[in-house]
Amino acid sequence: MRALRKPIRILLLGAVTAVSYLLLLLDLVVLLPVPALRRRGRNALYHAWSRVCIRILGGRLRIEGQPPPAPFFLVSNHLSYVDILVLASCLDGFFIAKLEIRHWPLFGLLSRTVGTLFIDRELRRDVVRVNGLIEEVLDSGYGVILFPEGTSTQGYEVAAFRSALLDYPARRGMPVHVAAIGYRTPPGEIPANLAMCWWGDAQFAPHARQLLGVRSFQATLRFSSRTVASPDRKELAEEARRAVIEIFDPVIDPDARATDPGL
Repeated sequence: MRALRKPIRILLLGAVTAVSYLLLLLDLVVLLPVPALRRRGRNALYHAWSRVCIRILGGRLRIEGQPPPAPFFLVSNHLSYVDILVLASCLDGFFIAKLEIRHWPLFGLLSRTVGTLFIDRELRRDVVRVNGLIEEVLDSGYGVILFPEGTSTQGYEVAAFRSALLDYPARRGMPVHVAAIGYRTPPGEIPANLAMCWWGDAQFAPHARQLLGVRSFQATLRFSSRTVASPDRKELAEEARRAVIEIFDPVIDPDARATDPGL
């Protein structure tokens, strides 16, 4: 069954993504003169596509707490590329992602179409440009979703938060919303820190093939009941990380963590 799951899921994901992409292009063209309706259509398609993709992958999504209404600035821990689907399933926002994703096959095209904000981490001055884009996104009525850890982890802890892209909410005194993501796989299945979490030196293609063969998994998205704020971006980063840790359920016990993803 594991061997059959992979091609079936690839075909279903491709079909759903192709249809959603065409509908999104239609939404952008037909509703171009009406920004409010265009935004509503984009968000509805994004939510539906994400939820369907999670189901195709064998996932069950549990949402705890209340997603913030747009416009908002939200931070979350980062475990996997699946995090994008989990957060996009219920949030009306744009993600901030590393520049390399812009050029990935398929993922790059989809990311550009839905308005992802790309940052070149090799250029310190690019932070200024992206902070300007953050302001434009919020002014247009969308939310901004940031993974301040800067990389995905295997989920035994929340890594230190980088503060550079928290400059806008710090300067404006804007409250920052907080979420935490976690995964579980059933007994007898590949552990979630290997099957779901994409970390270390693991290559994308082998990891994705492994994930496609997983029978099922549970994804939990937990929103904090409080927001954090500070005029100092470094203090804001520390406060936001503490708030994520408060609601974070480790994917793996720290004493049982792996030293290599094994892919």
